[in-house]
Amino acid sequence: MIFSKTKNKNGNIDGMSKTVSVRHGAKTYRIPVDERGIVPSWALAQRFQEIGYIRDLDEESSVVLPAECTPKELIEWWIDPSKCDIMGLDTMDSRIYDVSGVKEPSKKAAQRKIAIVTADPNEQKRIRRVLSESFTAEELNTMASNGSFVIRTVPNCGDATGCYYRRQNGMEIPLIVIENNTTPDGIVHEVVHHARAVDSSRKGKMKTAYPSDKKGKVRTRIYSSLSRKKKEKILEDEEKLTVAETIVRTGTDPNQSGYYDTVKNKSSRTAYLEDRHIITDTPPMLPDSAVPRLKGKAAIRAVQKGYDFTNIARTEILSRDVKKR
Repeated sequence: MIFSKTKNKNGNIDGMSKTVSVRHGAKTYRIPVDERGIVPSWALAQRFQEIGYIRDLDEESSVVLPAECTPKELIEWWIDPSKCDIMGLDTMDSRIYDVSGVKEPSKKAAQRKIAIVTADPNEQKRIRRVLSESFTAEELNTMASNGSFVIRTVPNCGDATGCYYRRQNGMEIPLIVIENNTTPDGIVHEVVHHARAVDSSRKGKMKTAYPSDKKGKVRTRIYSSLSRKKKEKILEDEEKLTVAETIVRTGTDPNQSGYYDTVKNKSSRTAYLEDRHIITDTPPMLPDSAVPRLKGKAAIRAVQKGYDFTNIARTEILSRDVKKR
């Protein structure tokens, strides 16, 4: 799901923060804080990837700030992360950037530029494994360039299992929020949104349906000025094409995307399994276990060729009663 505003009873994404303004010298900085007034680790990771250097992870600073700080306590780091370290974030023992579970050297280098913020180290390793299994090294490198992105897990994501934010709360680095233990489809779906937004080699329907500038930033004014009908068409195209590409890249998921609940005259499970065969051009009589997992150019070509024939392409997904992913 992209650009959603999934809210909890307090009106915010589960665990999402507000920002406070801190003036330092001649500049004022907007810094996210949680309900305790502490800068959350996912926001620190976004800032580190925006203006810091990955090589700092291999060097210990003489000054190390505690893991939980207020904006004023870490303002010097916020302005320049090379001045000091934050415990567990950009120190050598950082779990957020731990890639010890990634086997392929080429993918390990790319994944180290991706921050994964979760309370469970096993979940962090699982998410990295899903990324390696679903994308080529070239794709990971492309997605991890220009600041990369941050993945954060939360206990509850409201009426979606995940959301992709290209920009929020004054932060420039994209943030993916997913529920704890989200299935591979849920993880890959949000990452595909990012790939569609930042990979300049993608053309036509394989790139984001949202208007963007050359740097990949959403052209908010243009999008806001569109009619409701055009906005709905953009949302439909973005989500449906993301669903199609996701099911090409992953194995059979125990919980298919909620968007399949809108397919008429057949069960959501049947529609999902049919689409896996259609997009990969696999004979329908073969068991679903025989459907290949594709990535890279093969995945792109499969969606370009088979998408128009799928159930997801021909259904209307805009429904408030449908749980989306």
